[in-house]
Amino acid sequence: MRHQIISLYKKADMKGFAIGAFNFSTNEILKGIITAAQKLKAPVIIATSEGERNFFGCDESVAMYNVIKKKYPYVILHADHTHSFQEIKKVVDAGYPSVHFDGSKLQYRHNIRETKRAVDYAHANNVFIEGELGSITGGSTTHKEKLKDILTDDLLTNPSQAKEFVELTGVDSLAISIGNAHGIWKDKPKLDFERLKQIKEQTGKFLVLHGGSGISANDFRKSVELGINKININTELRIAFAHALIKGLHTREDYTPYKYLKNVSPTVSKIVEEHIIIFKTNNKI
Repeated sequence: MRHQIISLYKKADMKGFAIGAFNFSTNEILKGIITAAQKLKAPVIIATSEGERNFFGCDESVAMYNVIKKKYPYVILHADHTHSFQEIKKVVDAGYPSVHFDGSKLQYRHNIRETKRAVDYAHANNVFIEGELGSITGGSTTHKEKLKDILTDDLLTNPSQAKEFVELTGVDSLAISIGNAHGIWKDKPKLDFERLKQIKEQTGKFLVLHGGSGISANDFRKSVELGINKININTELRIAFAHALIKGLHTREDYTPYKYLKNVSPTVSKIVEEHIIIFKTNNKI
């Protein structure tokens, strides 16, 4: 499976599009993501963070993925932001074909050692693995602060360190910090495109942009042109889900779940469709 995923990333790199990675924690969100991908004929990544896996279920996520693959094979299940080797082992053993080891809060050399340990286990099990260097701050929610007051230069990915990091760890892709952050802030993210260009030139690796919610369409497009191959979206889906659910509950005529939930998946799907088009992933299967 790892080589099939690498082939997709190579296609994205060569043809100038980015694969959207959309997080889910409920079946309604998952349904919305897949519906959008099928409609636009786009390869897609469905992702779960540790919190989302704990809520939805790790084995349950794999089971749903296996069901979806039979109907729509252009989908990859990805374990987002795993912070320990134990969690890497858990998701790999459960059947996740793609994982992300996030050692960004560790000291640089410690991050290298732990990432290399995760890479060795993932590759031994034919699993694609993403590493992370630089601090991608925030969480998948709305923030009251301005990002410019939080994100300092020392939190951004150093291009020369990135080169050493990918060489010593053997990661398949690298999540980087270039002004992006998780969640939606009071101000718009300001991406450091020169830093992105240098990281791509130094590493030659597939690059990942986390914290996609709140970034403008133009900045997305430019980041893809400069070497971003995967973009993560979560907060916007959570907001769309919540608004549609609240509206459905307030306008319900009875307590039948499939009636007050009926607009949740289509609302999520619309957000996914918009991003697939921005990322130029439509008609790429």
